[in-house]
Amino acid sequence: MRVSKKDIQHLKIALLLPCLNEELTLAKVIRDFRTEIPNLDIYVFDNGSTDRSREIANAEGARVVLVPRKGKGNVVRRMFEVVEADLYIMVDSDDTYDPKGVWQLLAPVLAGEAEMAVGSRQAESTHAFRKFHQFGNQLIIRLINTIFNSSFTDICSGYRVMTHYFVKNIPLLRNGFEVETELTVYSLMNGFSIKELPLAYGERPLNSHSKLKTFSDGYKVLLTIVWLMRDLRPLLFFSMVSMGLTLVGFMTIHSLFQSNLFLQMLVAVASVGLFTTGLILNTLNVKFSELQVLYRRQYQTRKPIIINNTTLFTEEESCKPKLSAVPNV
Repeated sequence: MRVSKKDIQHLKIALLLPCLNEELTLAKVIRDFRTEIPNLDIYVFDNGSTDRSREIANAEGARVVLVPRKGKGNVVRRMFEVVEADLYIMVDSDDTYDPKGVWQLLAPVLAGEAEMAVGSRQAESTHAFRKFHQFGNQLIIRLINTIFNSSFTDICSGYRVMTHYFVKNIPLLRNGFEVETELTVYSLMNGFSIKELPLAYGERPLNSHSKLKTFSDGYKVLLTIVWLMRDLRPLLFFSMVSMGLTLVGFMTIHSLFQSNLFLQMLVAVASVGLFTTGLILNTLNVKFSELQVLYRRQYQTRKPIIINNTTLFTEEESCKPKLSAVPNV
């Protein structure tokens, strides 16, 4: 399916730009996407920039939304809470993604083939990816493809097109760069259709630096996969852990009987039981947190305060219809 500007002129489309000190590239990204889709509603979600990013965004006519809590996950969660649109385009503000590729991402979403389309990064330069980033990305992809029987090529891409239904029904709890992994894994778990399309990926301009920390953020992404497995596939996760513990137990059970350490064994069993109870309660707590995130996104809004074209938000105000008072009979 080939998409033209005429096909989307009746739609409300939001461009969501996470931003942290991107003064060198932000204006170009806004202009390039506006050239492709003139009627875009452009939002810049600033995560505490200390350069001229906010000033540039205002000058380009974008709406600036401040996100004081650090971390890309917090930024994406705020995006999904406060922006209302038919379609959402989320892309990094570093000018590494090709704006012309947006038409390829829009096509499967508009055709009903996917609720989220992801741009799989194809490096145009040997310097587009750092070596450890590329290695870590491939490791995570293989792990997810093995666990979920999928065939993804890039789950950490920052270039995505999503439907309104997807955005309002996907719970996100992670705070950092692992949010992209969370988006993909939650989509798999909750039955959302995803489509990947290969798109050109360039290197950052001179003096523009990545905010991704290779080892600490890679470690968080791996932990995210483990936690998501625990929370969304608890039977599989705990069965695997149980099998490992059972194998260890068979190796030591003979010596336990010979040494008459039944009391110690009972204490160990009680310890494992308490630990398991804690894990179950923690998983329940996570599920309630997910429901709370979705509830806020579906039924509550934040009253905006606009100061110098910068949008702040007060406490949540309910969007649910107020029930009229029923007179006593």
